[in-house]
Amino acid sequence: MPQDKRGFFAQIFIAMMIFTALVWVWTVAFIISWPWEKSNVWKPEFRVVAVCANQQTCGFAYGELADAKARGLYTSLMPKEPAGDIQEEQDWLKWKSENGIIEVKASSWHFQTTIRYRLENDMPVLIEYQDVAAKAFYYGVAAGLFSLIGLYLRKLRGRPTMAG
Repeated sequence: MPQDKRGFFAQIFIAMMIFTALVWVWTVAFIISWPWEKSNVWKPEFRVVAVCANQQTCGFAYGELADAKARGLYTSLMPKEPAGDIQEEQDWLKWKSENGIIEVKASSWHFQTTIRYRLENDMPVLIEYQDVAAKAFYYGVAAGLFSLIGLYLRKLRGRPTMAG
């Protein structure tokens, strides 16, 4: 096996770049495969789309719906367009509506919550939700670290790896 002629800091830099790539790959994999929870119990912070009194699409937290309805802040919970997105103060709200099911994704830098619901008697009925928080990143860091350790253990045993 040829001796690695790179300097110590070059080897550390390469290991950090490999670690960063592994964390990214694992985190994306965890986000994509995050489980859907079948439930009809709403969390108060879940966002739903609505047609506001000014006829623009807007979003409300489920816990604020009754108050918003009483104050006349929205006219309907059925969005005017079958799909779209809006930027809110703290996050992005993206929705699509097919076959009577409305899917709303609220996302920010540190979370992504997707809910699926239908409307019955002008009230949303939750079907399922997917609540991905920073846990996916933490799992990605752990998985990336274990993967990197595995790559370097393999290198120490004399088998070729992508790490060099």
